[in-house]
Amino acid sequence: MDDSELDLILREALAPPERPADRPFVVRVDRAVAEAERYRRWRAGLVRQLITEALALAAVAGSLVFISQVSEVSEALAATPGLIWPALVALFLFWRLVRGRGGALA
Repeated sequence: MDDSELDLILREALAPPERPADRPFVVRVDRAVAEAERYRRWRAGLVRQLITEALALAAVAGSLVFISQVSEVSEALAATPGLIWPALVALFLFWRLVRGRGGALA
């Protein structure tokens, strides 16, 4: 008896019995795989959106800091400190308008 005959005997002795496929199990596994893939795509889109919006927010903040360094602007802000918050709220509302409902969360 050589190795190939022994492998054949073991394969036949240890093989599970033949039976029909368990269709509900296959359907559950397919649904779980599809749901995991959908979640992975949603999460990747969410991370991409968060990174993009963080970069945009950093760019806006950097430009505001740069603009506030101009002497005329800093004097105007010092003269009317109550305008800073309405300007930031207007900027936020403009961002929400431009952003719209598109993105990973929609």
